[in-house]
Amino acid sequence: MPDSSMNILEQIVEVKKVEIAALLAATDATEGIRAKSATDTPLFYRRLARARALGRPFFISEFKRKSPSEGWINEHANLTEQVLHYRRMGASAISVLTDATFFGGSYADLQQARQLLDTFPVEDRPLLLQKDFILDPVQLIHAKQAGADLILLIAAILPANRLDFLRNYAEQLGLGVLVEVHDATELTAIQHLDFPVLGVNNRDLKTFRTALNRVNVLRKMTDERFIIAESGVLDERHFQVVRGADGFLIGTGLMRSQNLLESGSFEQYFQAKGRLLFKACGIRNTGSVQPFSPSYLPDYIGLNFSPRSKRSVDEATCQAIFENPEWKHKAVAVFYQNTPEDIREVLSRYPFLTVQLYADDVTIEFARSLRQRILLAVRVGEHLDMELVEAWAAEVDCFILDGTMPGSGQRINAEIPHDFPYPFLLAGGMNENNLELLLRHRQCIGVDMASGIETDGMVDAQKIEHIGQQMSTLDVYSISST
Repeated sequence: MPDSSMNILEQIVEVKKVEIAALLAATDATEGIRAKSATDTPLFYRRLARARALGRPFFISEFKRKSPSEGWINEHANLTEQVLHYRRMGASAISVLTDATFFGGSYADLQQARQLLDTFPVEDRPLLLQKDFILDPVQLIHAKQAGADLILLIAAILPANRLDFLRNYAEQLGLGVLVEVHDATELTAIQHLDFPVLGVNNRDLKTFRTALNRVNVLRKMTDERFIIAESGVLDERHFQVVRGADGFLIGTGLMRSQNLLESGSFEQYFQAKGRLLFKACGIRNTGSVQPFSPSYLPDYIGLNFSPRSKRSVDEATCQAIFENPEWKHKAVAVFYQNTPEDIREVLSRYPFLTVQLYADDVTIEFARSLRQRILLAVRVGEHLDMELVEAWAAEVDCFILDGTMPGSGQRINAEIPHDFPYPFLLAGGMNENNLELLLRHRQCIGVDMASGIETDGMVDAQKIEHIGQQMSTLDVYSISST
C-alpha cells in the first residue's frame, strides 16, 4: 500500500508502478513491435482540426465511477447506457477510466466501450480515450489492444524526455495524445516539445482543488496548440469562463446529472454560454428569497456574511436556500473582512459550493486551502491593479471587478482595459438602466448587483425579474472587442 503521507497523485503513481510490473510480466515483448505500424496522422488530431475549422467545440465525455476527490460518483453506473447517452448527445470522444484502485475502472470497461462503438458507422462514432496514469509503453500497448483511439499523458508525473518518448511511441501505435498540465511550471517544462494537443486540468492533482480560470492563464502561454479544458465544468455558467478552449473534457457533471443526459445535445448545452450571467447579491431574509421566479432565477445568489455589511444574511434564509434544489447550487457565500476562522466556521455549517472573496482581504495561501469555487472581487480605484490580478489568476474560477466601496451603488471610476485577459462579472453601481455597459468589454460575462436589485433598501422582486428579462436578450457574442 502507498504511504499515507504522500499526496494523492504520489499514491496513485506508487500503485501504478505495481500494476505496470504485473502488465510487463504478462505481456509478450514482441507485441509492441508488431503493433507499431501506424503511418497516418492520428484520427484525434484530424477531427480536432476539422472541429476548429467549423467553429465547433470538441466534447470529450467521461465514464468514471469514482475519483479521489469525489469518492463514489455513480458506483453502479451502466457503461453501455452511459456511452449510448454520450453518443446521442453528440460527444466527439468518450473517455473511459481504466484505473481500478482510485477510479473504479478497468481495461474491460475500455474493451466494452470499443465493442459498443464499433456497431456504428465510422463517421458517426465518437473516438475512445483511455484515461489512466501512464508511465510505461506497456500501458500503451494494452490501450491499443483494448481499442483506444487516444491516450492521456500527465506532465506532473513524467519528466519531459519521458513524456516525449511515450508520445512518440503512442503515435507510432496510431494513438492520438492529449498532454495534460495543470500549472505554468509544468507547461514551461514541456513547452519545447512537439505535441499538438494540450489539456489544461483545472483541478490540481496534488490537492484536487479546482480553479476554472487556470485554463485561460495557460492558454496565453500557447497560442498554436489545441486546448482542451479539463475538470470543473459542471454547467453552462462554467462554459462562460473557459470559452476560449477548443474542447472540453467533462466527467463528474455528466456522471451525476440525469437531467443533462436527457437534454438535447452537447451543442445546445454549450451554446447556452452565449447568455450573460446574473449574480444577485445581498439576499438576506426569507422575504427576499420568495420573489425568485423560476424563469429568471439568477445564476448566482450572493449571501453576505461580512460583519461590515448592511445586507448580512439571516439563518432562516440560508436554510431556505439549501433546502431548495433549484437554489442551493447557485448560493455564494460572500466574505469581506471576516477572519479565516469565521470563514471556515460558516463553510462548516452550510454546504456552499462557491465563495466570494476580495483580493485585498485574504491571502492566496488561505484561498488555496478552501475546496469551494472562488469568485474573486478586485476593487478598482484610479486604475486596475493588473499585478494583483495576475497573482491570483490561476487560483480562481472567475473575477468580479468592483468599485472601491462594494455594495454602495457607486460606479467604477477607472476605465477597465479592453484587453483585460480574463472573464469577469461587472459590479459597482450596476442596475437595470445601465446593462449596456456589459457589452463594452470583450471578457465581461455578466453582472453582479446588490443595490441594483433593491428599492428603498429592500430586495425588489420586480427588479430581479425585469433584470432577468433584460439579461436574457443580451448576448456575449455581440460584445465589442474594440
